[in-house]
Amino acid sequence: MYIPMKFLLIFLLLPALTAGYLFITKPKNMPFIGHFVDKILYGSLYYIDKPDISYTYAKRDNVNLKLHFFIPKKSELKSSVLLFHGGGWAFGSSYSLFKICKNLAKEGILCASADYRLALKHDTKVKDAMLDAADAYKWMVKNSDKLNIRKGQIMVGGGSSGGHLAASLAMIPNKKNKTYDNIKAMILFNPALNTSFLNEKIPDNINERRKKLWLYLRKLFEGKPEDLSPSNFIRSDLPPSIIFHGEKDKTIPIFLIEDFTKEMKEKGNQVDLLKWKDSGHQFYRWDKKAYPEVMEKLILFVKAQSK
Repeated sequence: MYIPMKFLLIFLLLPALTAGYLFITKPKNMPFIGHFVDKILYGSLYYIDKPDISYTYAKRDNVNLKLHFFIPKKSELKSSVLLFHGGGWAFGSSYSLFKICKNLAKEGILCASADYRLALKHDTKVKDAMLDAADAYKWMVKNSDKLNIRKGQIMVGGGSSGGHLAASLAMIPNKKNKTYDNIKAMILFNPALNTSFLNEKIPDNINERRKKLWLYLRKLFEGKPEDLSPSNFIRSDLPPSIIFHGEKDKTIPIFLIEDFTKEMKEKGNQVDLLKWKDSGHQFYRWDKKAYPEVMEKLILFVKAQSK
């Protein structure tokens, strides 16, 4: 009877201890379910595909922001990849991109997944996330010798809001009115490339959940989404780009990406827009059916740009 009782106690205490830990550590703006996903679900991804090494690239208000590196055992490629996760600039985790980074490393491509500050977790705005993305990129450039990479061969990318951050590095001038012109290429998964629409009148036919999200994102952009929209900074001589997008994406409608692609090409930029029929937002994730094909095309793109 002793052994069954011991396991019963553990079975009863573990959920209680987990719930207590989550309540104690939950940021004030983060919903409990969001904190559960962050700590438990995303947290488990760290141990499933652990990075080879992690470095702190910046410290903000006692928050250590890290770059998590997946390093190939052997590589003759010149390029590396820096990725930013999605989550509406408000939640999400760098751990969610570990699978992609691990698969790229197996193909001889060094890949890093970056932390950055999030609205629900750190009470920040979009401009803060953009500052972090810039610092992550600059850290990789500054430490290129340590990483054994070429500073002018770093590709940047990300999904959804992370795609926005990546594109912003190459497209949106910073406070010094400069962009990072030595970016090798952009890799964008269902990216938020046009944020200007957030200031438009909210359609009557959208559901209440999406309406609340629309209003919340408007606050994160501090009422000026036009100033932080890559689509408003299209010019010639931008890095080659590949965009993966679902045709049924309700979060970022495909027509916004098609318009972006058309204008980019009119300016003479190389853009490959790959569309997935009957696919919605985040169709590219490691747990989705499209993942193997997405990775195949991504690896081909990276290797082609590395020549």
